[in-house]
Amino acid sequence: MDEKLRIKKLEELRNAKHEPYAYKEFTYKNNRSKMEVFLIPVDSLIFNQYNGRIGTYVKTYEKQHGPIDASTTEGEKLIVNFLWNSKKQRNEETERDIIEKGQLEYGIVTSDGIIIDGNRRCMILKKIALENHKTPTYFKAVILEDTYANNTKEIRMLETTYQMGVDERVDYNAIEKYLKCKDLITDFTLYEIAKMMGIFKRDGSPDPKPIQEYLEILNLMEEYLKRYDYEGMYTRLNEETVEGPFVDLKNYLSRHERGNVQDRDWDPQPDDLDDLKQIYFDYIRAGFRSAHGIREIGNTSKGKGIFSNKSLWESFSNKYFDEIEEGINREEPSLEDYRKKNPTEDVEKLISARDKDWVNKVKNKMTNNLNHMRSKLDDLNQKNAPLILLEKALSSLQAVDTEVSTFDESLLPIVKEIGNISYGFQKEIKKKIKGKEKQSK
Repeated sequence: MDEKLRIKKLEELRNAKHEPYAYKEFTYKNNRSKMEVFLIPVDSLIFNQYNGRIGTYVKTYEKQHGPIDASTTEGEKLIVNFLWNSKKQRNEETERDIIEKGQLEYGIVTSDGIIIDGNRRCMILKKIALENHKTPTYFKAVILEDTYANNTKEIRMLETTYQMGVDERVDYNAIEKYLKCKDLITDFTLYEIAKMMGIFKRDGSPDPKPIQEYLEILNLMEEYLKRYDYEGMYTRLNEETVEGPFVDLKNYLSRHERGNVQDRDWDPQPDDLDDLKQIYFDYIRAGFRSAHGIREIGNTSKGKGIFSNKSLWESFSNKYFDEIEEGINREEPSLEDYRKKNPTEDVEKLISARDKDWVNKVKNKMTNNLNHMRSKLDDLNQKNAPLILLEKALSSLQAVDTEVSTFDESLLPIVKEIGNISYGFQKEIKKKIKGKEKQSK
């Protein structure tokens, strides 16, 4: 159904004399009010392909094939498929619930029939109707006075509040919140986006800091895609285990750049940080994505990171560049080479095949290199353990306030014991010094 006809159908609904089906209370244009809920034929509505639930699918598809027209039969089929596959198990549960109880949550649509809140529910209603050959089928929703085009900013604000601030976060793939921030930042401030997405400080005010971090993490993700010639192919980031390594990497790079690392024994330059990023990207691509799978590479915690120790890092990175970057990566066929050999194949399948071929060549080498460095890092930590423990003990003793009233005779046994332990340490160290002196003679 075209736009003019959708507008006419919804206008007729609003103007018809009838008892309201129900009311929905929500905030729009800074006003909290109750609005009438209508029974709207689903064929008078179209999906909003830019809703936050399916951003990765839509952007990836449009990168390959161009814009989707949600008002066409083909466009609707694509969006239905994206909505269903984005959370298949969740959708199956919702379908069973709607069949049993009907649509309980009311949606929101614009006066030109674009669904702002309730795309997934309407999709399931259409699916049930198609399977049961039941027409007409109705979607229960409020109709805004505005068309999408006439008040884009306000409608996007409402849309984001419902998609990212009210709906359960588990309904969304991990990458969606990052893409949503990117879409909004051209029209809204960090503060406004935080408010829309329900991200607040303890005092109740919107917190813009996480939004800035989301944008920085997305920049890393986009660098990652570009490195392998997968620019715009956001579905490559949809796996649940992909998000964590990028969050870690962003934090590691930031801390190393600021020098906020306790036990780092060298001063890395921008080129060194670029090497860290490149190696981290390759480990992500190779499938090292578990919670602790590659943290040792850039970890900034004391005694936890290979990059913090110059000798370990040089050994690790030199081996990587010799075995992976200068050899396998330089010889890897481009995505265009894969396209030429398989011109009719879907691009995402070609990417999967290319990645699989690459992983088969690098996995063992990358695993062995990382495991070897982990072992070296453990050896170094064991060697430094006495120093670390003694520094902690010294710091604790220096923090004792001898002026407080509780610093009295009751503490004398503990103080004497500390002195005895310290004296014992001195004797042991002197004994080892004498032993070394004898060996040198």
